[in-house]
Amino acid sequence: MLKTHPFRVLSVVAVVAVGLLFLSAPGAHATSGAWYYISAFGWFGFLIMALVFAVLAVAAAVMALGRNRSSRA
Repeated sequence: MLKTHPFRVLSVVAVVAVGLLFLSAPGAHATSGAWYYISAFGWFGFLIMALVFAVLAVAAAVMALGRNRSSRA
């Protein structure tokens, strides 16, 4: 899917990351209870999705460069 629709994949990952970031906001100052765990899930989910976005962006860029080089030869 990344080879055929890289912008679509990256935009979905970015939207999920932003959603998780917003999920982490309500319980940012909680120290216990449900909001603490929901906030932690949102924050660590955001960090993981940001890492996934960076890796996929690099992979998409490398694939695009490879396509351009192979079409020139």
